[in-house]
Amino acid sequence: MRFTNISTISSHPDEETIAPASPLEMLLGCHARIRHFVQLSRTLAGAEGAAPLEVAEAATAIFRYFSYALPLHQADESDTLFPRLQNALPQGGLVREAADAMIEQHKAIDELVAELLSICTSLTHHPESLPSLERRFEYVTCALEQVFAAHLRLEETVIFPALSDLLTPAQMDEMAREINQRRRPKLTIHFPQ
Repeated sequence: MRFTNISTISSHPDEETIAPASPLEMLLGCHARIRHFVQLSRTLAGAEGAAPLEVAEAATAIFRYFSYALPLHQADESDTLFPRLQNALPQGGLVREAADAMIEQHKAIDELVAELLSICTSLTHHPESLPSLERRFEYVTCALEQVFAAHLRLEETVIFPALSDLLTPAQMDEMAREINQRRRPKLTIHFPQ
């Protein structure tokens, strides 16, 4: 397969930004970006004949998303959503099992993302190495695609639809504040001495 232009797919925003007020909208927005960057990874893995600059730029965008933005989303789920679900749900039940599985799946995702980041680092510095990394890259991307498909489907079909019944409007507002705060840049001021 001959690749023509990687920049058309990599033009999507590659960082999480302060999102709309609803935590559900924020989480679903993150899911859209996850799907985008998994697709970009798939496109780059098969980008035979792509210009080295395009390869390096796409690899950098993938690296930036999965090393910076994805951990923010996982913290949204692990530190903001999951504790509230634990408090709202009794042991057992479909939503509780789905919430537990959501957290467990992060471990498999993290292992695959670590491998993806390694590949992207290599491609950022040596884009000409894409042909030698293609097989490994395709394997990791395919595995990540499968894990994310199950993970996102679980959240979107079981957990997210239950939020409005399980959490109060005040809890939802509190979640939105936490998610937004997580994305605010940490400002450090150094005063001369």
